[in-house]
Amino acid sequence: MTQLAKRLALAYVMLTLSLAALGGHSQVRLLHHASLLEQKDEALVTLAARRAEAAAVNGPLAITHWARAAGMVPAPEAPDVIQVAPSPIAPPAPHIAPSHLEIRTIWR
Repeated sequence: MTQLAKRLALAYVMLTLSLAALGGHSQVRLLHHASLLEQKDEALVTLAARRAEAAAVNGPLAITHWARAAGMVPAPEAPDVIQVAPSPIAPPAPHIAPSHLEIRTIWR
């Protein structure tokens, strides 16, 4: 074998070994990435559960139950609504006949 052939063979072996090392490192990073994605999924499930727990404490339905327990009545369901302190600048609001349309608003 000539000197050039020996050098090319050595370069080939070195490049093959470095490529194998790079492939091994890539597999390690792939497994690490997969574990991070699993952790992210677990965190999202935990976050959804925590949000549901928080909504039970201060969500719109909890506020509705508290308001009804405190004797409050939603404005559309109140039989007689009066203005306590009407604005002196604005003209009085005209009387509107009740309609059969009912709207419920849930704040989220």
